[in-house]
Amino acid sequence: MPPVLGMKRAETSESSVDLTTLIKPSTSIQDFSSAIDKDAHTCEELYGPYPPSIPVPMIHKDGRTPSPYIVSKAETMWDMQSYPDHRDVGTPDEWIPRDGKLVRLTGRHPFNVEPPLSVLNKFKFLTPTCLHYVRNHGACPQLKWEEHRVRVGGLVATPLDLSMDEIAAMEPRELPVTLVCAGNRRKEQNMIRQTIGFNWGAGGVSTNVWKGVPLRDLLLKAGVSEKNMAGKHVEFIGHEDLPNKVGPGPFKDEPWGKLVKYGTSVPLARAMNPAYDILVAYEANGEKLQPDHGFPVRLIIPGYIGGRMIKWMTDINVLEHETKNHYHYHDNRILPPHITAEESLTGGWWYKPEYIFNELNINSAMTAPDHNETIDLARNIAGTYEVGGYAYTGGGRRISRVEVTTDGGKHWEVAKIHQIERPTDYGMYWCWIWWSFDLKVADLVGCKEIWCRAWDESNNCQPTEPTWNLMGMGNNQVFRVKVHLVRDASGNHVFKFEHPTQPGQQEGGWMTKLSEKPDSAGFGRLLEQGQSAPKDAAPVATAPAVKKGSKLITMEEVRKHNKEEDVWIVVNNKVYDCTEYLDLHPGGADPILINAGEDSTEDFVAIHSTKATKMLDKFYVGDLDINSIKASDTDAVADRIDEKTGRKIALDPKHKQPFTLQNKTVLSRDSFELDFALQSPEHILGLPTGKHVFLSADIKGEMVMRRYTPITSNHDIGRIKFVIKAYPPCERFPMGGKMSQYLDSLKIGDTIDMRGPVGEFDYHGNGKFLMEHEECFATHFNMIAGGTGITPVMQIASEILRHPDDKTTMSLIFGCREEGDILCRQTLDEWAEKHSDRFKVHYILSDGAPEGWKHSVGFVNKDLFEKHLYPAGDNCFNLMCGPPIMLEKGCTPNLVALGHRQENIFSF
Repeated sequence: MPPVLGMKRAETSESSVDLTTLIKPSTSIQDFSSAIDKDAHTCEELYGPYPPSIPVPMIHKDGRTPSPYIVSKAETMWDMQSYPDHRDVGTPDEWIPRDGKLVRLTGRHPFNVEPPLSVLNKFKFLTPTCLHYVRNHGACPQLKWEEHRVRVGGLVATPLDLSMDEIAAMEPRELPVTLVCAGNRRKEQNMIRQTIGFNWGAGGVSTNVWKGVPLRDLLLKAGVSEKNMAGKHVEFIGHEDLPNKVGPGPFKDEPWGKLVKYGTSVPLARAMNPAYDILVAYEANGEKLQPDHGFPVRLIIPGYIGGRMIKWMTDINVLEHETKNHYHYHDNRILPPHITAEESLTGGWWYKPEYIFNELNINSAMTAPDHNETIDLARNIAGTYEVGGYAYTGGGRRISRVEVTTDGGKHWEVAKIHQIERPTDYGMYWCWIWWSFDLKVADLVGCKEIWCRAWDESNNCQPTEPTWNLMGMGNNQVFRVKVHLVRDASGNHVFKFEHPTQPGQQEGGWMTKLSEKPDSAGFGRLLEQGQSAPKDAAPVATAPAVKKGSKLITMEEVRKHNKEEDVWIVVNNKVYDCTEYLDLHPGGADPILINAGEDSTEDFVAIHSTKATKMLDKFYVGDLDINSIKASDTDAVADRIDEKTGRKIALDPKHKQPFTLQNKTVLSRDSFELDFALQSPEHILGLPTGKHVFLSADIKGEMVMRRYTPITSNHDIGRIKFVIKAYPPCERFPMGGKMSQYLDSLKIGDTIDMRGPVGEFDYHGNGKFLMEHEECFATHFNMIAGGTGITPVMQIASEILRHPDDKTTMSLIFGCREEGDILCRQTLDEWAEKHSDRFKVHYILSDGAPEGWKHSVGFVNKDLFEKHLYPAGDNCFNLMCGPPIMLEKGCTPNLVALGHRQENIFSF
């Protein structure tokens, strides 16, 4: 869209909004002061006509869409259902027609999207429902209006169990509300230091007119009193079953299971206050909710972050206390900038109420000029350009002004605010405003950046510099667009504009460049992106000074504490009792147990951050008596003998040993097989089936340690083989995979240190195995692998098929991007043919398939599992290994939906 030039600046200041000149979001302007009875106006009369809600899917990766004729004939989104977006084909969401213009932030699935800023700029105040941003944690539930019910319970006099028709029959409330993802503009934070969230751009914000029943009315119907509300909360629970990644949680009376619901709560006093307009909504922009937006019913909390507005809502409970829901705590928090992922868990930061993110903070962004937009200097030097964008705030406050500067904040000028929203009867404002500023093109000469910032009526203002936080939420520093004077393809001088980032994995943005990153973001001077921490920032593995009064502990005493029920380790010459830490350790108990009773300084530092090392303080017992370390402690590793074969065992669980690379085979464009020699041709590995090996190396002065599963076993005498996938540098990870690249660089004759075994799975044979130290028995194994995740399940399958008397049957689904990525396919196909009564395999490709492909295309889903896996049963276990998003979003929920119990699902 060409820039609008030649517009004159308004002569009067717009810092005070004139409510008599509210701008209607169509081609005409309506003066609301002429309305005698404001209650006579519907939202559609005030803010309509509503923008179109028909999605235009991208039906092919080349950008093709259904013909304009087909789109023009569609009356609802469901008229486009036979034209799924090509990225949804093969996913659990294929049934939902979606607009192809939405920017996908987490790949094809789950569906997390934002509209391009150009789309928001086109529609401004009201966003088409099909282009509204979406935050989904998993597959979109297929719910029916006729069957769905909402229960109201807890501390109520009259519990309710309402159908959707009953809810829709109540007196409705309708109002426009801007929804904002808490992670809006997060990619800017990820360019400073990686957060634990994905890359939202500045488009994680949208506005619809929402219709539903005031929450207050439902609570009054249930007999909730407006007296004695102090301390009480109203809890909201959604339909989804989502993975629990942190364990049972802090609430002993309500421990979290392996699957949890998405929920939250608000104070009862807020819920009962009509000024806050909390809504149980079933329509958006005059139509029933679309599935991605919570059909048939969702929560709308004006002025709050979108993460609190529960979709697909099933339960409303009045409680004496704040909810104990998993996601209420482990999501939507703004922690102090020095808190890392490790410290957040061990320090209890998720449960400190002062860091919850509920009400929106003030924010603004520029949508014009767009990223990479240009203005011809010579042709427009005498004109003006309309800079513009949005601004929003929370708490029902009004945006009072937006300012623009072209000289780095030395001088700010006031922009024009287009105040479309009418205040509520309580004087609340729940929507964004759109603003514009007529900038003289001549003023761009010598200009390096255009900044914008917003103020609200409480005089909250956007900060100039960012403050990083672990979740990357609430990012709201001034929005800065860089201005470059360059020559276009015709040789003409043009001004070219550059936004800070582009959403998702889209490339571009000045913050992606090392030289443009801020000097600090709240936790000291920033490290250069992709560089390791300075040597003096890492824990030093030398003897620290012994504190006065500290207990001295001999190495002999430490070695007595080497069992699962009594685990001591030494790190940096300090002794720690880690017995209570075993269940909490994110990597499982084995990495700690493998060092029980030993000095684990090198290993611990290699796989834990400086912060994590400091977290050991709570388990501190005393200082190691260095004089008690005997010379024999550093002697060579004693030989270990396998009882069954009498052969020497290569691996040692306590000590690292070097193994020499004797062969290397390239398997695909980014995968290879490494063959290492054991200590002698007669050694066996000593690795139980299902266990892993730690590989470690000094890489550019940093000790790096990673787990790998070999494709060989104790039956492969004298050697150990691995299949490795190399991860080169990319935008998100500028250094790529450190260990995988190092392994790729090894030459014949080079060595790497190994130690093991480690792992929570141990197959004994004939269906018997240990899983997380529990004895189990299986008649069937369902195996699901993605990429190099094939190695652990292949290791188990190989052991089973090696023994004709082992009647355990296996069904493998192996997912890869392309056919060339299928590792060890020849072996797998041979097994399926030779052992068809015990082993079968089915492949699925996510990025398309060659002509004549007989297997599946897309992503793992419920139908695929139902067709190719064994049905649920007490003796049917599911073994998975692959990318976390595949396991958490595609595998576990669909296995559970098919009746498989959580305790029968294991992830390597």
